[in-house]
Amino acid sequence: MHVARGSGMFFGLVIAALLAPPAAAEEGPAGAAAPPAAEPPASRRVTATLAVKGHVFGLAGGGEEQGRQPITMRAEFAFLETPQPATAAAAVLRRYDEAAATIEVDGAEQRLALPDDARSIAVARLGTTPQPFLADAALTRAELELLETPFDSILLEDLLPGRPVDVDDRWTLPGDLAAGLLAIDTVEAGSLEARVVEIATGVAVVALAGVVDGAVDGVPTHVVVDVSFAVAAEPDEDGHVLTGDVTRLDCVLVERRQAGHVAAGFDVEARLTVTRAEAAGVAVEPGAAALRAGGRRGPGGPGRVWHPDPEGRYELVHDAGWRCVEEDAGGLVLRLLDLGALVAQCSITALPRAAEAVAPPVDEVQRHVERSLSGQFKRFDGAAETVRRDDGVRVVRVASEGTAEGLPFRWVHYVLTDDAGRRVHATFMLEASLARRFGDADARLVSGLRIGGGPEREARLPPKTGTP
Repeated sequence: MHVARGSGMFFGLVIAALLAPPAAAEEGPAGAAAPPAAEPPASRRVTATLAVKGHVFGLAGGGEEQGRQPITMRAEFAFLETPQPATAAAAVLRRYDEAAATIEVDGAEQRLALPDDARSIAVARLGTTPQPFLADAALTRAELELLETPFDSILLEDLLPGRPVDVDDRWTLPGDLAAGLLAIDTVEAGSLEARVVEIATGVAVVALAGVVDGAVDGVPTHVVVDVSFAVAAEPDEDGHVLTGDVTRLDCVLVERRQAGHVAAGFDVEARLTVTRAEAAGVAVEPGAAALRAGGRRGPGGPGRVWHPDPEGRYELVHDAGWRCVEEDAGGLVLRLLDLGALVAQCSITALPRAAEAVAPPVDEVQRHVERSLSGQFKRFDGAAETVRRDDGVRVVRVASEGTAEGLPFRWVHYVLTDDAGRRVHATFMLEASLARRFGDADARLVSGLRIGGGPEREARLPPKTGTP
């Protein structure tokens, strides 16, 4: 079985630390999809702890593992969650009192925490994919991955069968829901089966277990699941109806994931505990993000990522499909994934400030491109100079074609210049056969690229070119 869903990255937070991105939901069992309530349910207080231990690794030639390193992580979350009407853009609003993780890789420790200006979070639900976002600004990739955990609170009521049950009754979760709960992209084989273990004093205890083979960003992953959760059980003429909130969930996951285009592989065991309790009389109110002094940028909304250059030379708001794979004083390297396939690579570099605040002529950029591509270059395929209306930045774009490693390739170079003479260079590289799939991804990314945004330092390395 192959079930597609929106992109997700289980333990993306772990992989992000090593570096220092929707279909409709599949129908469930008969009666599983209850109609939306006339009034949203009450707010709830949620706590979650996630502990991970195991190893991370890359891949050498032939698929062999290399560089296995021990890893441990402990994350703590505490938030107030308020469900929203079915017509709202967000399924729930959350206010985080705590969201932090401590990660240790091969003895080196790093702590990540959600900053104060990103603690009021909206969460959309795209199929079975939770999508955290800010109302008027973008979250960083690290913040998004910190907030992504298996068995997200927004999905827990989908565990219920939607029909009367009794002790030892069983039901199988839809594959799309299993993928969402495990924070992976697809389920290729296997399933998760729920079984009522006991019903006593109005509470049912349900076990959920199974083995799933799926994929994340096109990379195979194997997950063994052992879960227990508790929920209210009301007597019914046909048994008991499981109703209301799942109040506690305890989970053990064992996952082995291969390394891929944008992340290392790992072999880990994770232990997750989630508790939820009704919070009467309080609610998270919708409102603007408290923007960070110096500029957390927008626009907000699901699927947007903010990437500020650590040296303050530029900042970028981009689609979540672009993933950072390298960043240093020389610049930033991103890769674009689409349904797990590597489509393109982008390199962004701050150039030395120009003596005059004028954009380089198109023919000068073309000469630079031809020199930098050396024997790979064959022909130019368009050039233009424009001025952005919103910030007055002058943008020179030069497209070219050639060959790399025996394959037809396409490059698109941009040079952005502002009124102060500051310049940023962006290069996109893709196989010519992927041009249709790539579409206008270069223009969309450059539209979110802004010069400055913090203390300025001159570039120290030349622009990166070559094949992905």
